[in-house]
Amino acid sequence: MRRERGFTLLEMLAAIVLMVIFASVLLGAFGQSARSLSQVAASDRLDVAARSVMDELDSQPITIGERHGQWDDVEWTLITTRENAAAMHDPALYRLALQIRDGRRQVDYVTLRARTEGTAP
Repeated sequence: MRRERGFTLLEMLAAIVLMVIFASVLLGAFGQSARSLSQVAASDRLDVAARSVMDELDSQPITIGERHGQWDDVEWTLITTRENAAAMHDPALYRLALQIRDGRRQVDYVTLRARTEGTAP
């Protein structure tokens, strides 16, 4: 009597179940990766807006106070304060707090600049 070798139905079902589990794990990982890429793109957009606003403001004299504006559908607010009480002729240290908003997200950036008040760089 000749005996045929092959897979049993139980072995096939087990293999299919393992493939489904692995496929669902991989699809979940790909979905998370796509969400992460979307978040990075939104964050990069706000970073580019902040750099552009700061580059534009660096070409102007520093003024203490609050300014508002818009850059490519991104709203920004800049609050400039003086950090030290140096003499008017010495370079002063200014704190620039920039807030960028695009409707859903908001990011805050803070930097320092040393300049004589009212002068351009």
